[in-house]
Amino acid sequence: MAGETAPRKGRGGRPPASRAGDVEARLLAAATRLFLERGYDGTSCDQVALDAGAGKASIYARYANKAALFAAVIDRLLTRSFAQDEMESGTDLAARLAAVGMRVLADTLHPDALALLRLVVTELPRFADTDMRPAQLFWQAGVQRVAAAIALQAPETVGQASDAAEQFIELVLMPPLMRALLGEPVALLLAAAPPRIEAAIASLAASGALERWT
Repeated sequence: MAGETAPRKGRGGRPPASRAGDVEARLLAAATRLFLERGYDGTSCDQVALDAGAGKASIYARYANKAALFAAVIDRLLTRSFAQDEMESGTDLAARLAAVGMRVLADTLHPDALALLRLVVTELPRFADTDMRPAQLFWQAGVQRVAAAIALQAPETVGQASDAAEQFIELVLMPPLMRALLGEPVALLLAAAPPRIEAAIASLAASGALERWT
């Protein structure tokens, strides 16, 4: 109608600070979906931005290239898992290790994590000549989670707990992970995990690797 003012279109550009986290979450969710559906080569930063409803500037302001975006997708998956490791400070060491061992294993054998790991393995040559090591992110995250559980009552020693944590991850995570990547049913691997975890804890205790924290 005459005399009415047409509604103003919203301005583009950088979102306000209050929405920056929302944009990043949408970008990473879209990137995760596209990497899993289309693979690394079939995914582009421009398509991720489009699917996330964000401008191209938003994605390139956060991630220098597709490799950096891929690493961020993996880091997001692992960071969400890390946030679930809250433990009571009074829990004894064996119970903490049993709990975190099952969580790390279940998180790593989750379908999305396994799909990303398979993609990482496929793309290893692509990152050989760069500082990016996506496969190491999974290993390092598991070690950090276990080290934090070991040193829960003495956080200042978490760095010193890394050796024991690496041994624990090697014993508890790596064999079932390799079998899962080869197609063995995850439910069976998880069902068989408690005795493996118990044996790993006993082995570390017998070797003296946990003596400082017991």
